Amino acid sequence: MNKSVNKGISVLLATAVLASPVMLEPKAAYALSIEDVSADSTRVDEETEYTIEFEINKDLSSGDSIFVRFPSDYSVDKKLKKSDVKLEDDDDDKISIDSVSVSKNVVEIEVDEKIRKGTVLTLTIDNITNPEDKGSYEIEVKTSAETSYKGEKITISKSSSSSSSSSKGDFEASPSSKNAEDSISLTLGKFNLSSKSKLKEGKYIYVNFPSKDMLPKSISKSDVKVNGYKPDYVSILDSDSIRIEIPSGADGDSYIKLEFTSSAGIVNPSKPDKYYSYEIEYDSKEYKSKDVEITNTSNTPFTVSLSDSAAGARTSYTFDVDLSNKLGSNAEIEVEFPNGVTVPPVLTSNSVTVNGAQVTNVSVLGNKVYFRTPYGFTSTNRASIKFAFEGYLTTPRTAGTYTVTAKIDNKTYKSKEFQVSGVTPPVAVDNTLATVGLTRATASTPAGISIGIKAMGAPIVRNQGFIEVVLPVGFRVPAYLPANTVTVNGVAASFVGVRGQNLIIIPAQDIPAKTVAQVNIAETAGIVNPATPGVYSIGVYNSEERGLLFSRPATIVALNGVSFKQSVASFTKAGKTTGLAVAPYTVNGNTLMPTTFFRDALGFSISYTKTTAKVVSGNTVMQFKVGSNVATINGKNVTLPAAVQLKNNVPTLPLKTITERTGYKIIYVNGNYTVYK
Repeated sequence: MNKSVNKGISVLLATAVLASPVMLEPKAAYALSIEDVSADSTRVDEETEYTIEFEINKDLSSGDSIFVRFPSDYSVDKKLKKSDVKLEDDDDDKISIDSVSVSKNVVEIEVDEKIRKGTVLTLTIDNITNPEDKGSYEIEVKTSAETSYKGEKITISKSSSSSSSSSKGDFEASPSSKNAEDSISLTLGKFNLSSKSKLKEGKYIYVNFPSKDMLPKSISKSDVKVNGYKPDYVSILDSDSIRIEIPSGADGDSYIKLEFTSSAGIVNPSKPDKYYSYEIEYDSKEYKSKDVEITNTSNTPFTVSLSDSAAGARTSYTFDVDLSNKLGSNAEIEVEFPNGVTVPPVLTSNSVTVNGAQVTNVSVLGNKVYFRTPYGFTSTNRASIKFAFEGYLTTPRTAGTYTVTAKIDNKTYKSKEFQVSGVTPPVAVDNTLATVGLTRATASTPAGISIGIKAMGAPIVRNQGFIEVVLPVGFRVPAYLPANTVTVNGVAASFVGVRGQNLIIIPAQDIPAKTVAQVNIAETAGIVNPATPGVYSIGVYNSEERGLLFSRPATIVALNGVSFKQSVASFTKAGKTTGLAVAPYTVNGNTLMPTTFFRDALGFSISYTKTTAKVVSGNTVMQFKVGSNVATINGKNVTLPAAVQLKNNVPTLPLKTITERTGYKIIYVNGNYTVYK
């Protein structure tokens, strides 16, 4: 603080004291305060997760630390990681953590952003093992801004209070329905707290649900009551537990009664059982409900209709589902097909409808399809779901009996069994001569891909079936490839999808069985070769045949490899392009290069006139004559595959003859060459 300001305040206080008989008392210093400490388990010698809620009253900056000190009776994992710790503010926003370390039983959490004073923080730390002896233990917290710890006690017991009570449980649990997966309202209690325990405003009640599939992603506090009062805060801690902040109206009560409305989003467990129970924890005491029986769902299985029931056939799927709750707009639906069904990796929304309305947000994961009803969807108790023939789903490839499962608004409905009949398998084809090549073979270089499929055993229907190219890890694949950068048999693809390292290429024309399919992916598509030289295997699949069609090795060479194209008067090395006196060309299938290429690209010594050329690499001396197909190499005559020619006053020499004698190799794909050693 500025010294002149201090002086002014001193004068003002002195004047006030002289002018008034009222005594001035110094204000208490601000300090960190702990609001709550809890653990997933308070049983002795059990590894658990601790949650500490506290308010800071001094700013923290990036690089400052929060310290949590556990008593020496605790065991704290010395290898605690950032993933074991979570820090949130009072708006449930995650606060970035830079590092976590443990010294003795003190956990230090270094924050990576500024936190303002007055912020209530919720800190969770996993992998903490409770003491071996029951008793009351104090968990302490401080920050870099404080010199002393503040603590809050927690009771560790040998077993939960519920285990010492009668096997019938401490309280009643009353769901509005006992059918599996039904949406329910729920009442827990009323029951009395253990002696001397009373509810305190701002403290928390923890509720553990008997199954992990019962809770929604969030619960509104308006859908919960504590002893008849709306709580101040409700949060989902994990998939089967929630935390409820006690409201002022329930402060001082010696009992608990919790009520959840039907709009809270809670559903019954998906599996029937006689022994489901709820646990409520407050003030380090646990209370267990009486057992609740959950019976089989009352849903009537729905019928699946197929446009083609032959095994492996492309088909539409249609089914009508009678719902136990009304279905509205933006409702999430998940349809799980049998494992044998081929669901395309890309499915557009115009291929799926509910009650005739086109759905939104379609995604595919394996044999599951996810989507939502559109906005403005008319509320109904019946869902007619259709996957159109144009969606290109197929039946299982093996004849047999199958079912479909639909999960609608967190409630599961199962179909009746449907029959798939036998079908003739794809015809046998031979792809031993199929090819895969890269237009450029140098590392970290954009490259095109040429794929020559000799034949496919089943036809691919345009705009529906697909060819799938699997690039190994190391290749950089953009998230999106324009369809016009990929051709199939010379025609731009209808659509190109990207799924990780896989390219899904949907052709714009039919490809009959037993016919050639040439796929070319342009360098402008944005695929980049691996940074590490080596041999990489590229695989090819299609939507109509089970398993791999074929795979081929692709060699990636170091950046000092030299790339050039036929009829283009330049070469590229280490990312730099250099001009050539003569563009590479072929004579009777043999590539001829200007003599200067061997000097500028490969570093050989050369000399030439209009009638002769000399190339020296190490101990290899090669002499050529323009117009002759005989060269002298280390004093011996060698017949060339093509005679030396003169272009632009520079002799052009057979590339293969020179590379073979100097240890270089050539990769060639569709007019693209890479020379490397």
